[in-house]
Amino acid sequence: MSHVSAAVASIYRKARRVVDPVRRGPVPLADLFDAAGVSHVALPALSLSAVAEHLLAERYVTEPRLVADLLDDRQPLAGLIFRLGGDGLAFVSADDILARRRFTAAHELGHFLLHRDRMTGFIADVTISETDEGAGDLEPEANRFAAELLMPEEVIRARATELQREHQACPRLVLAYRLASELLVSREAMRYRLKTLGVGDDD
Repeated sequence: MSHVSAAVASIYRKARRVVDPVRRGPVPLADLFDAAGVSHVALPALSLSAVAEHLLAERYVTEPRLVADLLDDRQPLAGLIFRLGGDGLAFVSADDILARRRFTAAHELGHFLLHRDRMTGFIADVTISETDEGAGDLEPEANRFAAELLMPEEVIRARATELQREHQACPRLVLAYRLASELLVSREAMRYRLKTLGVGDDD
């Protein structure tokens, strides 16, 4: 088991959750965030400036000088994880669709669980790929964490078996549409996950 898979399994255990292939519906992100000690906030026009303003307004930071260098940076961000001692605060763009926000949130949770010892305060993501791609080693690991967390292999294989049993075939595109709707992820992310796992009859 890779350290990414181990981190996914660990947070499920900590949240006292198990992957149940019989259960329908998306992964309960709120429970997993609570277990990790990470809060989750969606901000419109997400940027370092918006994050700094939020931290000051909510009194996570009480001294403006501590975030003064962030207040003028309005470059749009896809997501950000901010470390507050042993806890974290994950930010996603409120302007994104739900499936994208969920992937971004899981990606930021991955950063916190896998990379917090390497964080100097925060990790800001200008873009987030829904594949294993990304610069350096941190981004692909956070992407893999998000994929494994939101699209559990056990659920995918169970739905593939159902489709095969019902129709004597398991077209990857059809399975991707079904699973993306059930798990509240994008079809692109699901198609990539299915291809990576080798599930489905075609590209």
